[in-house]
Amino acid sequence: MKLKGRSAIVTGGGRGIGRAICEAFAAEGAGIAVVDLDQSSAEEVVHALSPGDAIAIKADISNQSDIERAVSETKAHFGSVDILVNNAGIALFRSVEDCTIEEWDKVLDIQLKGPFLLAKAAMPHMKEQKSGVIINMASIAGKTGGIVAGAPYSVSKAGIDCLTKCLARELAAFGVRANSIAPGIIDTQLTANHPQSFVDAIPLGVKGQPADVAACALFLASDDSRHITGELIDVNGGLLMD
Repeated sequence: MKLKGRSAIVTGGGRGIGRAICEAFAAEGAGIAVVDLDQSSAEEVVHALSPGDAIAIKADISNQSDIERAVSETKAHFGSVDILVNNAGIALFRSVEDCTIEEWDKVLDIQLKGPFLLAKAAMPHMKEQKSGVIINMASIAGKTGGIVAGAPYSVSKAGIDCLTKCLARELAAFGVRANSIAPGIIDTQLTANHPQSFVDAIPLGVKGQPADVAACALFLASDDSRHITGELIDVNGGLLMD
């Protein structure tokens, strides 16, 4: 019960990696705010976590008022905001040449501005209680420029890595840690159409599973990583070793 007595906000918690993180955290005793644009998916996860303490919150993470409401509802229900996992994202793969301004703005609003606003909303609570953990979902694409991910996705993930370091420096004096995770090819809807050659390039020979990323998130959320902040941890089967 590594997270007993703590609450966690998990964005994009209704499916894939986000759902796996909700399940892993709940199994270790955390109360979970499952935040998703799809209310039914969030509620399904909440029911699956029973008898654990969990709530479903419908929110658009590119919308500031939705974000502030999600954090407020979490605080009101659990009494604290202990862990924030910025996992929600969008799969919109475009080259620089083909990307429209509207598409660029949409991806960065969801994948970079959203985590910024969520961290900004959660920070006062964490600073006041002198504890907290922020985990941001980066990507191997943020390091490589993306194989198929394209420009806006890759740029947003590189920005997430830098945002994490900024948060880690700013919050360290308050006992709050911030780290990020860079998944490689994980077996989700996002990678369902990737060619076999991509999988063949992974030294371990298989796609990662959402549970693999969730296990890393659990480590970062728990006191097992109490002396780690400002770091980016790869979960990619050896696809990129740096």
